[in-house]
Amino acid sequence: MTHSIMPGHHHQAHEGPGPVARGTPLRSGRPARFTWAVPVTGGVALGLFAIFLAGNNGYTAGASVVIGVVAGLIAMAAGYALLRERNTMIAEVRAAAFGALFGGSMGFLHSLSGGSVMRSAGIGVLTALGMGVASYYVFHWHEHRADM
Repeated sequence: MTHSIMPGHHHQAHEGPGPVARGTPLRSGRPARFTWAVPVTGGVALGLFAIFLAGNNGYTAGASVVIGVVAGLIAMAAGYALLRERNTMIAEVRAAAFGALFGGSMGFLHSLSGGSVMRSAGIGVLTALGMGVASYYVFHWHEHRADM
């Protein structure tokens, strides 16, 4: 038995880190048909903001649209792949992946606003760390709450 952070609650220890074995039924709080909704929403928001920033910082209208559409599509594809495969990853890897996607997006947007490469990279790393820590907390708490 391991100890829980909740008083009076104990749960069985995990088998150990690693992906879920193939064929294992997975619980999911959301229907699979909505796996596309969050990445599409995020990609559209990122793309529109990228168009806005690029247009305000010296890019032509055509270049701004291309940058925004490409950035939005890349974010959508990466977000969809991440959400689709999330149940095959341990909490630490999942949190790092969410952090990397968010931090990369924020660093890219900062670079479009005219920030230097070093400053944009720093903002990307800091926001990636913040999202990674927050995601890990949520994933870890959700997994242990399900064991109670």
